[in-house]
Amino acid sequence: MPLRAPGLRALAAIPIAILALAHTALAGPPGAVGDAYVTSDVDNQTQQYDATTGALVATFITPAAASGQMAIHFGESNNRVLVGSVSGGVEEFNATTGAYIKTYNAGGGLQWAGLYAPSGNVYIGDHATNDVREYDAVTGAMVGVLTACAAPADMLIGPNGNLFICSYTGGFVMEVDAVTGAFVDQWSQAPGDRTNDIAFLPGGDILVTVMQTNVVYRYDSGKNLLGSFAGTAWGRTHGIDIGPADGNIYVVDGITAQVHVFDPVTFVELNAAFLIPTTGAKLVDIAFKPEPGPVSLESRSWGSIKALHR
Repeated sequence: MPLRAPGLRALAAIPIAILALAHTALAGPPGAVGDAYVTSDVDNQTQQYDATTGALVATFITPAAASGQMAIHFGESNNRVLVGSVSGGVEEFNATTGAYIKTYNAGGGLQWAGLYAPSGNVYIGDHATNDVREYDAVTGAMVGVLTACAAPADMLIGPNGNLFICSYTGGFVMEVDAVTGAFVDQWSQAPGDRTNDIAFLPGGDILVTVMQTNVVYRYDSGKNLLGSFAGTAWGRTHGIDIGPADGNIYVVDGITAQVHVFDPVTFVELNAAFLIPTTGAKLVDIAFKPEPGPVSLESRSWGSIKALHR
């Protein structure tokens, strides 16, 4: 049975420090594989939460100089993690200790997300230049422009090996070749939507989060709209990821300052307050730390994904 958080009224009656102490005993060590890592552009920190209980483990990442943390993406093969920011560039950290390594494009504009490319280099979307650029993962130097994209938000390499980029002001998702940047496809969300993040369910369904309508759109592999779903009291829908241990859908909302959990088959909300305790600040993104190993762009069965995290 899915874990449900205590009622909000009950939580309010318990001191935050006591809640944190009680639940931390159940959590893994800082930097644990499989745990949930949640960014905040207000607190400007990445917090680690136990993936099963939702208990706060620790403050895992504090920026070196960047301000306003945005998307977070782990590298499976290099034990590193990238965190985008409103200003100050994309910062890279050790994925086990949280220690700072280096900054990409510190003088650029809002850079929502950094993502490790198939080559091992780093792709970064920049609102100042309206494109996704490639940077050398060793030197941090710019290699070139991968593709133009209006106000690139979060992005992800899909099961087919292509790169899917969300456009915040354009209200669309663009699909390009992850190596060459060649255009493949593009589809729009509802007029006025601010497209934020994307995730893929086993079987091919695509999930896209948007602000304004504050929903998660659900598409089939052909980008045909199947429906949408939303969480309790949502007001600023941001990051999304699939829980590796349970297969549930985890979505960040900035107004409730919570991660909401949904069933991946029925899309019913299972938990409206996964984080215990919540920070109370606006949250942006969530990522589950993967098992270390070579990066694979091949689609995996859900059974194989669960087996990796047992």
